Amino acid sequence: MRQLSFLLGLALTLLAVAPALAGDEGDADRAAWERRLADLDAQTKDVDAKAAYTLALQLEAKGHKDLAAKAYEIVIGVQPDHPAARRALGYEQVDGTWHRGDDLFRAKGFVHHQKRWMTAEEFAQATRPEREKAEQKAGESRAFDLLRLIGTEDPETVTKAKRRFAMVDKKFKLAPLAKALRLKPASLRIFAAEELARLDDPLGVPALIHRAIYDPKKDVRTAAARALKSIDEPDTIHPLGRALKSRYEEVRVHAVEAIGQLGDNLGLGYVIKRWEGRSGDFPQVYFMQARQISYIQDFDVEVAQTSFIADPIVGVIQEGVVQSVKIHATEQVFTTVEHAAVLGALEQLAGTKLGDKLAPWSKFWRENGERLVAERTEKYANKPKRQK
Repeated sequence: MRQLSFLLGLALTLLAVAPALAGDEGDADRAAWERRLADLDAQTKDVDAKAAYTLALQLEAKGHKDLAAKAYEIVIGVQPDHPAARRALGYEQVDGTWHRGDDLFRAKGFVHHQKRWMTAEEFAQATRPEREKAEQKAGESRAFDLLRLIGTEDPETVTKAKRRFAMVDKKFKLAPLAKALRLKPASLRIFAAEELARLDDPLGVPALIHRAIYDPKKDVRTAAARALKSIDEPDTIHPLGRALKSRYEEVRVHAVEAIGQLGDNLGLGYVIKRWEGRSGDFPQVYFMQARQISYIQDFDVEVAQTSFIADPIVGVIQEGVVQSVKIHATEQVFTTVEHAAVLGALEQLAGTKLGDKLAPWSKFWRENGERLVAERTEKYANKPKRQK
């Protein structure tokens, strides 16, 4: 039993000592390789690239990769184009030049973006929104600067600026022109309206509608209405029609003038119905005339120890009449200015003169309205689509 215990203790001791011995042996082995590498590195001339490369391979085989890398560096120092040593250190040859790391990616045409390397095509795709936004902003800024020069009204400056503006890419014109519609002088607003007509972009319609109704200058309103007619969007008529219900006469007059210039058949209906201003479709309502009388109908009595508390209860009597009321019709009354504008628009739209009374115009619409609306629908259904 004692012999067995002795052998077990000896075995455990050897197991504990073995790693330390192995570590000491490994340290000694690495120290020997380091001395060999240091001796090779210390040679100032006649360094044998082949010997250095062999040493590097041996170091790598022994697992001393850091020492092997130093040996490969020595090889490259002696023989810069040594392909095996270069590749061992991560170099690649691109167009006759060795590169590694970030320089290798750049040499291959990669671009570093968003913390990773990507091809030029991937970079272009990833940055397209930013580039397009910056390009759009710069182009619109140049276009707007030219519009401000046009607004100077200096003949020579205006002529040159208009020529340069004609050469601006169409995609940069819309926003500056829409902005110029709000600027002085009126000649600039007229030019902006005419250019929007040439641009033929439906996105310019809202700004033109606003100018056609609210601009204080008649020439600008006319130019805006002509531009709307040129762009010829089917929905243009509806906001103009809604403007006929404005509480302000000036707005109504401008809107009806624009409708006349627009030439949309549906405008006849808007103008005539506004002139009629009639409706029998109002709801039934009730009107009450009553008198209310309050009186004390009782008392709510509470008895306390030393007193009585009487809280009055108030009653209400109502007497009167409830009447049923329904509005059967209303009629629009025009001023002389508005009446003239309405007649002018109707004559433009209908291509005929039916006098200054409502009845002939109402009859005309009843007899021709459905046909005119059908023709309008067919016109826009067959209209070619715009090229983007």
